[in-house]
Amino acid sequence: MAKETRFCAVCSDYASGYHYGVWSCEGCKAFFKRSIQGHNDYMCPATNQCTIDRNRRKSCQACRLRKCYEVGMMKGGVRKERGRVLRRDKRRTAISDREKAVKGLEPKTSPHQDKRRRGSALGGDRSSVASLPSEQVLLLLQGAEPPILCSRQKLSRPYTEVTMMTLLTSMADKELVHMIAWAKKLPGFLQLALHDQVLLLESSWLEVLMIGLIWRSIHCPGKLIFAQDLILDRNE
Repeated sequence: MAKETRFCAVCSDYASGYHYGVWSCEGCKAFFKRSIQGHNDYMCPATNQCTIDRNRRKSCQACRLRKCYEVGMMKGGVRKERGRVLRRDKRRTAISDREKAVKGLEPKTSPHQDKRRRGSALGGDRSSVASLPSEQVLLLLQGAEPPILCSRQKLSRPYTEVTMMTLLTSMADKELVHMIAWAKKLPGFLQLALHDQVLLLESSWLEVLMIGLIWRSIHCPGKLIFAQDLILDRNE
């Protein structure tokens, strides 16, 4: 009889077994083990809604741990024989623990951030940003420069259409994570309401990616520089 293929409940990669109460891969099993045994004060750089799949599971630890709890992982879970399910009473006793753990992953703000956001709602901090000297604004913008990109993909050329799309999608995922961190360093961005921050990123992410590509490629005619190790000819 053919072996039944199981997938990780957290990231949809191939499952290696039944760990902590759910089918999961070795990566998510190890991540959950580290999180429940050590310091796990993770914070999401975005809105606590990051996509967790095989390619992006390492992008946000907070959302990955949240997903672990949401799919049923629990500290007291033990390995079961393949095909066996946990008893209903054990699941019921774990519900409250999972809910507490998920609530514990809510975004944490410092007293200074809370004060700044309250001031933003009253319009008090907006004037302080507008009154910053231009030299200081330039220094803040220079300090917000995103890191140098590397694809770290070793694929032979010429690239097929599928390979090309895989490379570009992977690079876009990395750039989006960096973009959120970059936006938070822009003067005045964090003074906006969270809803407005999300709307700005959702409405301009593609333009920001394109401007970054243009900026990297402007001094290399005929080339498109997606990353230090991913440079394409325009006719590729």
